[in-house]
Amino acid sequence: MPSAPTKSPPCPAAHGSRSAVMTDVLFTILTDAATRSAHMVHGVLPARVVIPTSQAVVGAVMQQAAQQGWTVVPWGGGTHQHIGAPPTQVDLVVSTAALTGVLQHEPNDLTISVEAGMTAGALRAYLATHGQMIPIDPALPDQTTIGGMLATACDGPRRAQYGLLRDMIIGIHVIEVNGQPSRAGGMVVKNVSGFDMMKLYHGSYGTLALITAANFKLIPIPPARGSVLIGCADTSAALRIVDTLSQSQLTPVACELLDATIARTVGIDAPWVVAIGCEGPEPAVERHLRDAVALAPSTDARSMVRRLEAHDALWRTIADASAATPLADGELLLRWATIPAFVGAVLTRIAATGLQVGGAPVVHVRASVGCGYVRLTGLSTAQQDAWIAALPEVIAVATTDNALAHYWHAPAGGADVMHRIKAEFDPQERLNPGRFVV
Repeated sequence: MPSAPTKSPPCPAAHGSRSAVMTDVLFTILTDAATRSAHMVHGVLPARVVIPTSQAVVGAVMQQAAQQGWTVVPWGGGTHQHIGAPPTQVDLVVSTAALTGVLQHEPNDLTISVEAGMTAGALRAYLATHGQMIPIDPALPDQTTIGGMLATACDGPRRAQYGLLRDMIIGIHVIEVNGQPSRAGGMVVKNVSGFDMMKLYHGSYGTLALITAANFKLIPIPPARGSVLIGCADTSAALRIVDTLSQSQLTPVACELLDATIARTVGIDAPWVVAIGCEGPEPAVERHLRDAVALAPSTDARSMVRRLEAHDALWRTIADASAATPLADGELLLRWATIPAFVGAVLTRIAATGLQVGGAPVVHVRASVGCGYVRLTGLSTAQQDAWIAALPEVIAVATTDNALAHYWHAPAGGADVMHRIKAEFDPQERLNPGRFVV
């Protein structure tokens, strides 16, 4: 049952970019079994859940947690909670499910500020009414929240052209572990004042602060869009097409390698498929489609052009291939990254590991940027450990298994700096404890 409403105690004023937490803020702590089960974190049941209705309430909740010494796990849409190690303790889950508003939108300036609990799908629909967009397409957009995307540095197929959210964010609002609000950046695209804290929170997996809102630069929705799907007999043929494309004058917004399993979900029967996405003025898109078709080893590629709604459906399917939820027992999703020139070597090692360890790997790669995903099923704990050990390029592990030897590879460099930053922001290690590499 929910507890009685809790009132936050006073908080001393802060300085600089921080501001004092509002006092006398009421919130309800939920302790019923259904709510706690719905917010289970990597198999660990939280002791309590709070769903704040404003950023001020988030501050009050975090202040209360600090006074009680509670460990805190931020929760957005729950689509990335299987990534990382199980938490060592979950005293409190703070959900951003009620923080879904548009705080400020300047259509003429191409900027927007939204709360962290807004989903990517809701933001996309809102901006579409203004002919604008944030060009990122995560898996499960109707569940994945803006805060979760920032915290986990998740990507989408169009990162080949537009990058990640870190390349689009211009301001951020967070609540620190002691309940103090803090912000960085603003609503101006070219803002060079102060430290670039947005990049620090991006990919921090909720270990430094709880993200409550973010500001982004926008771009107009392109007037035309289309795709070409090129079937290939083997990995080498697919990589040759990617290499030729990268050396051409073409600038597609997405270039993905899909293995046979994913290729079948988009209607192509081939061992490998190169999916090329194009956006922009109609003449430019038509030129890209024509020249991309010419890269195919046969004229059959002419029947593989997708436009408009078919194009949109194609890339939704490709984006959802990297979904980290739901995961079955024994299922493992690995996100890996390398430089584009080494993609072929990684794919060779994935194939060899599949033969040695098992798991029936399903692979897709953002080929032009060197980031990929491999999904495996039916694995024991030992087999999952073997897969992670075989791929030092792995940068994120999603699994329901709570007994793996490692969930993160040791950082290649900068581990000392990461530990010092964590100690500065969360000295008692109460934010998402044990989940991230630091």
